[in-house]
Amino acid sequence: MKKLGIIVLLTLIVVPPAFSTIRPPRSGVGLRVSAFGIPEVLMDAFLYEHPGVSGQGFTFEIRSYGSKGPRSVFSGVFALEYSRMTGEGYWRETQQEIRKYGSGEVSQISATATILMHIFPRMPVHPYVGAGIGLGRISVWSEGVHSDELGTEVKDTYRENMIIPVGHLPVGIIARLGRNFEIRLEGGFKNGFYLGGGLVYNF
Repeated sequence: MKKLGIIVLLTLIVVPPAFSTIRPPRSGVGLRVSAFGIPEVLMDAFLYEHPGVSGQGFTFEIRSYGSKGPRSVFSGVFALEYSRMTGEGYWRETQQEIRKYGSGEVSQISATATILMHIFPRMPVHPYVGAGIGLGRISVWSEGVHSDELGTEVKDTYRENMIIPVGHLPVGIIARLGRNFEIRLEGGFKNGFYLGGGLVYNF
């Protein structure tokens, strides 16, 4: 009887009980690539004539989860992002202004902290929404050419670097691939509108 008790005790130590649980991942890292720009309809509200503006964004993210890991209702995202938009064509603010042909570039490096709320987080595929804030360094460059009343070609150049607040409003869908990997499709606003996809590794 004593030997049987020792065998049972050793079995419980070496082989985990069936009802034991593995601690879920509490952190994660991710990369996202996005199309980044300003919709035509929004620019139409401020400029009479303008070229299209579009670009890309590249984001590195650190994720933090609650006690239920990726199945928690809320999670946090700390992101470092580089985005760049360019455009080339004719533009003028009002119909009465001189029509100029030019090109421009707006680039931004931003750091943001965002809280996400997951909808039906226990499901392997589920949506989420969020809100966040941060700071960014934005660089603006533009160059335009027009002719004055005498027909002389005039070139205008503008450069500016600024530190500005960044607002972040994401909406997305998560697809979990097993315990550690996720694919995310996300769109939203971060001083410009974006839509992209990324891969997250949770640990």
